[in-house]
Amino acid sequence: MTGITRVTRVRSLIVAMVGLLIASAVPLLAAARPAAASDNGQSVRPAMGWSSWSFARRTPTEAKIKAQADALVSTGLKDHGFVYVNLDDFWQKCDADGFVVDSYGRWSVDTAKFPGGIKELADYVHSKGLKFGFYVTPGIARNAVTRNTPIEGTSYHAKDIADTSKPEKNYNCKNMYSIDYGKPGAQEFVNSWAKQFASWGVDYLKIDGVGSADVPDVQAWDTALRATGRPVNYALSNNLPIANAATWRRLANSWRTQGDVECYCGPGANGSGYPLTDWSHVAGRFDSAASWQRYAGPGGWNDLDSLELGNGDQVGLTADQRRSHFTLWAMAASPLLLGTDLTHLDAVDRAMLTNDRLIGVNQDGVAASRIVKSGAAQVWSKRESDGQYVVALFNTGTSGSTSVGVDWSQVGFTGSGDVTDLWSGSHKGVIADSYAATLRPGETRLIRVKPAGSPNAPGSRQTRAAAPGMAVAPYEYLGWGSPPAPASVMAATGVRWFTLAFVLSDGGCNPKWDGSRPLTGGDDQSKINAIRAAGGDVMVSVGGWSGAKLGEKCSSASALAGAYQKVIKAYGLKALDIDIENTEWSSAAVRQRVVDALKIVKANNAGLKTVITFGATTSGPDSTGVDMIKRAADSGLANDVWCIMPFDFGGGATTMGTLTTQAMEGLKGKVRSAYGYTDAAAYAHIGLSSMNGRTDDSGERVRVADFTTMLAYARQHHIGRLTYWSVNRDRACGSGTDGDSCSGVAQQPYDFLKVFAQYTG
Repeated sequence: MTGITRVTRVRSLIVAMVGLLIASAVPLLAAARPAAASDNGQSVRPAMGWSSWSFARRTPTEAKIKAQADALVSTGLKDHGFVYVNLDDFWQKCDADGFVVDSYGRWSVDTAKFPGGIKELADYVHSKGLKFGFYVTPGIARNAVTRNTPIEGTSYHAKDIADTSKPEKNYNCKNMYSIDYGKPGAQEFVNSWAKQFASWGVDYLKIDGVGSADVPDVQAWDTALRATGRPVNYALSNNLPIANAATWRRLANSWRTQGDVECYCGPGANGSGYPLTDWSHVAGRFDSAASWQRYAGPGGWNDLDSLELGNGDQVGLTADQRRSHFTLWAMAASPLLLGTDLTHLDAVDRAMLTNDRLIGVNQDGVAASRIVKSGAAQVWSKRESDGQYVVALFNTGTSGSTSVGVDWSQVGFTGSGDVTDLWSGSHKGVIADSYAATLRPGETRLIRVKPAGSPNAPGSRQTRAAAPGMAVAPYEYLGWGSPPAPASVMAATGVRWFTLAFVLSDGGCNPKWDGSRPLTGGDDQSKINAIRAAGGDVMVSVGGWSGAKLGEKCSSASALAGAYQKVIKAYGLKALDIDIENTEWSSAAVRQRVVDALKIVKANNAGLKTVITFGATTSGPDSTGVDMIKRAADSGLANDVWCIMPFDFGGGATTMGTLTTQAMEGLKGKVRSAYGYTDAAAYAHIGLSSMNGRTDDSGERVRVADFTTMLAYARQHHIGRLTYWSVNRDRACGSGTDGDSCSGVAQQPYDFLKVFAQYTG
């Protein structure tokens, strides 16, 4: 997983807090599954970031977009998961006949606004560790048809595919015609446009003006984006008909459920400027969120439009209304795309936006249901997989305080519940039978409730959920970082297996802990005995980043197999992890030696499970990883789990959950190809070993919410391993401690492991 050299690198990191991360994000929820989602691998959780429309409106410029990207970083919002920078409409150049087009009939960039072009802007956004979003509408421009521009890479032209009898909706230059997708060249035209966007570095694409008649366009763009090979979060807008909800979910990653949240009541042209919105435009979302609730889920989300927090009261909402705005978006699992001017971030709003308890509710992966609507009083609820609930109370009125209450039986349980206020973080204690609050106009209350009789409640006699097994087995390193007592970890999290690290060479072909401590008779064996006495078990990890490696010191496959066998025999192991890194990894001869040695030990130890762990890129295994998998398949090694370490990606990445799922999809493809597996079999033979909190790359951090994303992916595909480095680090740092023994982010003990411990295979 990681080794002494890597630990030293962690020590070099500054372990100062950089703002709360999602330390109290709630677990994945248990709910009815929505309709089948897009399988493009994007938006496992709702997108978070900033969009230009509300604030920049019709005058976006290169300078403005760069300034907002800078602000996402400097304000710390990026660290809390706000990573998309989306350029909306009015990036194009128009003339009297509509959009000016390029030589292939695609919209031309207004270079007065964007002198460096879109690729240069996207590159700038990417350089900040952020993602770039873009905008288009269905159809083909009138100017393309008038000029009869060629369709790139084909013998067809614009007139061959345009249906000039049917105009397409467009909010800017207008003058768009429908595309007849029954005509040759139609799909190829959209393909060429998507290819151009991908070459510019687009990570998110909003297609606006979509209605029921545009299903062929939505399908064509989905096909085209997939064909580019670039991961693109695909969003539809706006006010889409709910009658087509299953179609939107199948083809896209989000869809606007209503018209714009903006009030268009500002003093500028076309109602631009402040205020950006008003309470009626926010409160009008409650009913649509309730109607669309069942269509939300991993891979596809109900988009309630921009989140207008950031500029205080001038946006058109009071502080109470802004909290309710955020609470509804969080409970509905809507994308969180800010519409305000982040270069002038209001202090009150910054505190709201960096409240990771709220972000955790949004990123938990399930949209809440409305359970009470009585005049201005509303209550929404969603249930967590461990028996806890998130409950939101609202006074949607504009005058007069209102008492809003709910019986626990309406929420889904009876008796008493242990209540925590998620806006303040304060513990409210155990409350019997019901909960109520008197709320000011526009005020909200958001709580988490643990039923007194739930499996995790003290003194509960209910049957516990299935304990996590070998698939979870977190790493614990017994030689550094104030290792916690494994029995204490087991009691706190329910985990039963550990991966103990590392066994190295003692200078020859002989295994010892860290290359120096004996396998038997020492403290390491005592720890293993204690784990087993508490009902658990272990796998041992051989290798790591530094130190003398058995794969290099043993001169042959049979000798290496003999060293592995000593470890297996010492503890009667059921599973062995080979963590192959650094010089061991870079040597083709050593990689082959490891493969051949594992074949021998698997033949000599019936039922032994083997895991091969190695680094990866955001797209999966690099060329060395592909070579390793292919060598094993060609050699006949039936390795049980190919496990990547999805971190140290560089660039201060913060969307580590999404990047990890992308890397896993790449790994799945390589394993499937090498072994001839079905998709299901390939997923069962892959795994991930993440790193909690700060990683070795400065600025990169893995949040609890990222672990929740990984858990959702594991549950969806039933992967073979879901673990992390390490138990030693799964706690907050305090005075006198360093990154060897803490995560470097704000958290409670074992917050990360408690997420993965929900995985049972």
